[in-house]
Amino acid sequence: MLTTPAFLPAASLQPSALALEQIIGEIAADAAAALARALREFQTDGLSFEAKMRVGDLIARLFELRLCAGWIDFYAVARARGARRLRERHGEDLNAQTIAVLIGAVIEVLQQVVRAELN
Repeated sequence: MLTTPAFLPAASLQPSALALEQIIGEIAADAAAALARALREFQTDGLSFEAKMRVGDLIARLFELRLCAGWIDFYAVARARGARRLRERHGEDLNAQTIAVLIGAVIEVLQQVVRAELN
């Protein structure tokens, strides 16, 4: 006799909230670092296509993560986890204010993308 296969609950197919928060933080930190490099490049040699694409790709990844974040306070997680990850990577090279500005800029750009997509 043929039976309908049992489906796993959707939650079991999703990464845990903690893992998702870690991924959000990692991508936010990557985007902040890429944005800082792009700004430095813009000030010295002019902005390259590669730098634009790197920042754009990372913002797009954050946008996609925001769509699947569910109940997570996405911006708070991106800000806290991204800042923590930047401190772990560049703690001696970046002060807390610089980290906050870089993460804030990433979130601001992401919010502009979200608003543009909603309109």
